[in-house]
Amino acid sequence: MRVNLLNSSCKSTWNQQLLYKPKRYRGTVLTQSGLQKLYNQIQQLSADEGCEMTPRRIAEKTQRIEPQGLNAATVRKILQAQTGVDQESIRLVFQALNLTLEPLDFNYFYHVCTEQAAPFAVKSQSALNHPVYLTNAVGGDRCIKGSQQAQLTKIDLPEYPGSPLPLNSRFYVERSAIRTQAYAQLHKSGSLTWIRAPHKMGKSSLLLRIHSYAKQLDYHAVHLDFQQADRVILSELNKLLRWMCKTISLQLKIEYCLEQHWDNELGSKVSFIVCLHHLLAQLHQPLVLSLNEVNRLFEYPDVCREFLLLLRGLNEEVKYDEVLQNLRLILAYSTDACISANFEDQLLHIGMTLHLPEFSIAEVQQLALVYQLPWENSSLIAQLMEWVGGHPYLIQLAFYHLTTSIPTASVDTYQLQQLMQQATMSVAIYQYHLQQIWSIVQAEPLLFAAVEQLISQEEIIIESSVARKLESLGIARSEGDRTILRGRLYQKYFQKKNSSLVKLS
Repeated sequence: MRVNLLNSSCKSTWNQQLLYKPKRYRGTVLTQSGLQKLYNQIQQLSADEGCEMTPRRIAEKTQRIEPQGLNAATVRKILQAQTGVDQESIRLVFQALNLTLEPLDFNYFYHVCTEQAAPFAVKSQSALNHPVYLTNAVGGDRCIKGSQQAQLTKIDLPEYPGSPLPLNSRFYVERSAIRTQAYAQLHKSGSLTWIRAPHKMGKSSLLLRIHSYAKQLDYHAVHLDFQQADRVILSELNKLLRWMCKTISLQLKIEYCLEQHWDNELGSKVSFIVCLHHLLAQLHQPLVLSLNEVNRLFEYPDVCREFLLLLRGLNEEVKYDEVLQNLRLILAYSTDACISANFEDQLLHIGMTLHLPEFSIAEVQQLALVYQLPWENSSLIAQLMEWVGGHPYLIQLAFYHLTTSIPTASVDTYQLQQLMQQATMSVAIYQYHLQQIWSIVQAEPLLFAAVEQLISQEEIIIESSVARKLESLGIARSEGDRTILRGRLYQKYFQKKNSSLVKLS
């Protein structure tokens, strides 16, 4: 259908050309209101069900409604709203999450859109030299005036925080000191490196970049995620090590007959080292082997203890075995998962440990610019960090909600204070994160007593082992012999929970 230009300035600009709607649309995306509705429901269900509502879990819910359902990749596209999908897929996700898809929740996706059409963070690009058909968030068609040509933009939504950031993500903040140390380890024969930090601090994103660097060096790279291992595998050392051998050989595309080489008389640990030796002997370049979410083993103390003994033995064996020296082992674990297991002291005495720190003020300012928040020299940075410190996930989550619900140029002290004041409510953006920490604190009497002191005093002197656990949770930091609560968010939330307990008693 032909559409005439809407005003004389448009006609002058485009030389009386006619504007056409593309014959083939590129799918459907959620609007700002649709995304907000969806993410609010995801947070609520995560809190209600006690576990994070990941794309994979959402996909599983769709498969209960329809046999084919959706896969995690399609759900991820819907959540990112950067690639069009069919409307039926969006409807299915909404239905799986007990939501109703309404007309204002979605829109047709075109490559070019103005900032007014989609109130998200957008990335500028040079004006196009031909007429463009635009559809705004409520379905109206508009022509771009000549003065608006330079403002032509494409949809470039920020990724919803919480998942590993792709290699090309604008939202990844490079921590050069950590990166330099991690990369240097790849050049050391037989190196063993731990990456430790609380949940959502960027461990998986760093592992992605280490793997990319390994491939640049022409190394082989294998990644094992212990989240993918069944409980029946993790609960028995022999099954765990066989699973690791099988997965490594599959990723390397090297035939290895476990039944032929696995010797029960030698034991599973020695058999595993024999397997590694066999695989490495067939490679002409070093192998980078990364193990993510190793903290899952903390749920099985006997298995974890034997696994650590294996690592210690392997770390010694590489000094004498030239073939094993081609191995570069990298293990990542969440410190808040080993609060009650008391394995950290054993971990820290094997290999080198890299601790992912919080963001500095400069790094938060850098991230604010990526989100197109005009906060370069703003006191708003200090206000946000007063609440959440420099925790990467908490900072990203605040920026995401500010930029997808409010035009970025309008974000001011009032909007930030409103977001933070609501942060500890039952449906607020940090609720799932806070509930996870609270459940751990409640289960440990010494931690609970320390938190009660921190609520009123903000900084205290306590036993070093308790201080380390609070730091591992990410809710406190140590300065000399003093333990200091990180941010007002935890203080307000713990005060609220503690007062509720007092009322119940």
